[in-house]
Amino acid sequence: MKKIALVTWSSKWIGKEIVIRLAKEGYIVFVTYNSDKKGGRDVVIEIEKLGGEAYLICLDVCSEKSVKEAFDIIKKQYWYLNLLVNNAGIEIPKDIENVTFNEWKIVTWTKIDWTFLSTKYALPLLKNHKNTNIINIISSLWDRPNPKFPAYCIWTAWVIAFTKAMAVSLGKYWIRTNAISPGATLTPMWDSMWGNNQDMWSSFAENNPMWRVSTTKDIANAVIMIINDESEYLNGNFIYMNGWAHLK
Repeated sequence: MKKIALVTWSSKWIGKEIVIRLAKEGYIVFVTYNSDKKGGRDVVIEIEKLGGEAYLICLDVCSEKSVKEAFDIIKKQYWYLNLLVNNAGIEIPKDIENVTFNEWKIVTWTKIDWTFLSTKYALPLLKNHKNTNIINIISSLWDRPNPKFPAYCIWTAWVIAFTKAMAVSLGKYWIRTNAISPGATLTPMWDSMWGNNQDMWSSFAENNPMWRVSTTKDIANAVIMIINDESEYLNGNFIYMNGWAHLK
């Protein structure tokens, strides 16, 4: 029986790396996008060239209707789901003195709402298979807050609490819930905030115990480690994928 996975915001960056890696592992993957349809289609084509199977779904993770429709599509095709990766996230680099209330809500409630909605509507499908997984991609900022990102710190802390609650609540169904906490990960999203600042990335690497920054492949590797059948007792954990920079 084929394994099925859905990764939110998988038309680019971290999500793209995860779905490609899952496809290489034999998963049928549902690639999701909100506005970047071309990016999502390109990911599907890339997976198909690798011999994998992928489908494209438009998913507005903040819309209950859109989320429900996405999982209804999977239900009609396969009736079950093995893996949900809640990956989407937004950053607005403003401290508490400068961030507006609307910006605060965009960052915090957007992530909180879509993690809840995706999990809620994936649950009936996850319950139809044994040893299924929910993985929440967050950040190390819940553990080491940065004053430049107060809203981002808040939602990561909320998702940590949500991960714990789901690990306890859903374990009875053999649904495991874990989180991955990357460090600063080299993606174009950072360019939109800080520009192509190579000095900044060099500084991040020099201050990391392993002398480099997180990559999208590191995060995809962590996903594979968690979903491995040999890890079937791994539940309610937070995997730091940052060279252990949180200990420095």
